[in-house]
Amino acid sequence: MDAKTAAEQVETRFSPEQLALLAKIALHLAPAEDLGAALPQVLEWLAQKCAMSRGVIALMNEDGSELQAAITVSGISAASSGKMRYRPGEGITGTVFAEGQPLYVPDVASDPRFLDRSGLRRGGAGTAGREPLSFFCVPIRCGDVRVGTLSVDKRQALIRDADQELAFLQEVTVLLAPFVQRRRLEDRLTLFQRAREPGGAFSKLIGKSNLVMEVQKLISKVAGTSTTVLLTGETGTGKGVAAEVIHQLSPRANHPFVEVNCGAIPESLLESELFGHEKGAFTGALQRRAGVLERAGEGTVFLDEIGELPLAAQTRLLRVLQNREFERVGGNTTLRFKARIITATNRDLEAAVQAGTFRADLFYRLHVFPINLPPLRERGKADIMLLADFFCQSFSHAMGREITRMDTPAIDMLTSYHWPGNVRELENVLERAVLLADAGVIHGHHLPPSLQLNRYAARQETRGDFMTLVRGFEAELITDALKDSRGNQSEAARRLGLTKRIIQYKIRNLGIDYQRFH
Repeated sequence: MDAKTAAEQVETRFSPEQLALLAKIALHLAPAEDLGAALPQVLEWLAQKCAMSRGVIALMNEDGSELQAAITVSGISAASSGKMRYRPGEGITGTVFAEGQPLYVPDVASDPRFLDRSGLRRGGAGTAGREPLSFFCVPIRCGDVRVGTLSVDKRQALIRDADQELAFLQEVTVLLAPFVQRRRLEDRLTLFQRAREPGGAFSKLIGKSNLVMEVQKLISKVAGTSTTVLLTGETGTGKGVAAEVIHQLSPRANHPFVEVNCGAIPESLLESELFGHEKGAFTGALQRRAGVLERAGEGTVFLDEIGELPLAAQTRLLRVLQNREFERVGGNTTLRFKARIITATNRDLEAAVQAGTFRADLFYRLHVFPINLPPLRERGKADIMLLADFFCQSFSHAMGREITRMDTPAIDMLTSYHWPGNVRELENVLERAVLLADAGVIHGHHLPPSLQLNRYAARQETRGDFMTLVRGFEAELITDALKDSRGNQSEAARRLGLTKRIIQYKIRNLGIDYQRFH
């Protein structure tokens, strides 16, 4: 069929009003720069020109797990649109997306597939004694890929030819598809850019190394979904910070973020903490208590140290994650939860599965979208100094102290240390240094002995820690003097009250490169 024949069929199939609206939509979208206003306008015209009310464009999230109302006609509140979420195959909208075929529901009140998640039709058309309300839903395709759905209501009495109405909406989606896809990409880019701005979500996940940038990209991809995330990495790498960033960048940001350290709660109280308990469920249960799954509502539950869960708790958690249902300890009422689950561990869960200490089926349920937080030693000197500057500023402000700089020996110690405790250890080191610093400068001797020993360990002989610390303090004094004298050894010696011969001897013995200060 050539283009002319197809155009003729469109002309004969649709009414003049529908053809005029298709042309208007095409002319409206082609030059549109602000899709946030242009796409809702199309839904407004469908209501005004075709009596198709409550228009909704639902888009599939990044991981393909859920459709979410993204663009709605005016009059639908954010609270109502937020409830319009459907898994593929769920309800009319989910079925249309999953099967890729349009659907017409003559009377929403009599069709059990119609879920009315928004609650907009309760007590309105379609209920007993009222005029039936019909529902149209068609898939939105970008090329061969389904990206969402378009749905509208229409009073049944106004429908002359349901097949024609359905075909008309399919033509509308052909015009909408490239712009809907562009809107998706723009939203993703905007989210990433805002997150990286000063004060944005990524301002907490500090670093410019490729490893950190990769973590940020993964977080940007998964944040807008409801996918379960498993954060892995050594202790102190920032898994808790990453979990908070995911929550802040998600549609759940205005809902609670509830954290549970699975390794810090006694086994006897763990299930009560997660699922809650009824009054009298056990000794000391004086009243009903909601667990974290209940308290989180539609927010995020962060289960830290998930690898420490005992096997009995693992079994129950698996069932809860599979069914999205749970009972309070001592209760028999089944509750559903809507919170997103993020977990974290510093253990090798695959090895734990092999050892029989962690359930394989729970591991695969949690291991949907893993993100590994790199150790600080692999992130490079630039990230160490960015973090050091951030912690210095934070603690200076909190303590009411003014820290203007770190001297060269201190910088050398920070960047040459292997940081077994990762970012958390660096944070503790800088808090101590800010507290000890005087005259606004952090010197090497303000840092813990472990960092000083690390820097001079290569030059230790058989002498003890005292001699190493003395050697380190000498190096600091000489380095500062060389810096102030721009590498002039005679001037540095004068500042320290030494002869040029002595300072030259110590510079050679300590391995200080005085030329870098020129």
